[in-house]
Amino acid sequence: MTGDDVRAVESLAVTTDDVVAAVEARDRGRRRAVLRVTPPFSARMRARLHVEGGEGEYGSPSPIHLQPRVFVREGVPRYPGRGPERWRSTVRESLRTEVELDAPDGVSAVRVSYLG
Repeated sequence: MTGDDVRAVESLAVTTDDVVAAVEARDRGRRRAVLRVTPPFSARMRARLHVEGGEGEYGSPSPIHLQPRVFVREGVPRYPGRGPERWRSTVRESLRTEVELDAPDGVSAVRVSYLG
């Protein structure tokens, strides 16, 4: 597999704070935050906080934009008007160990390691 093939990705590293910030931003409806994985693709990749839009055209292949909630188990409520620290703790405690990436022939499951 070449650096153009998303199936090369076996694991992602992402900071916990980036995931929490992205989920909060999306829940509040203020920013179109995603976790972006930028090619060339290899076995170990990094997903970073990114705001969609305004970055212009991508080459081929395009970066992968992951919706923040794919990193969080189901059942975590939307960002609250009250109790934000408790909500952030709940998100941190509900992180998935695996996510799925869209690949040309379906989906590809990858492990996730959280930093920080």
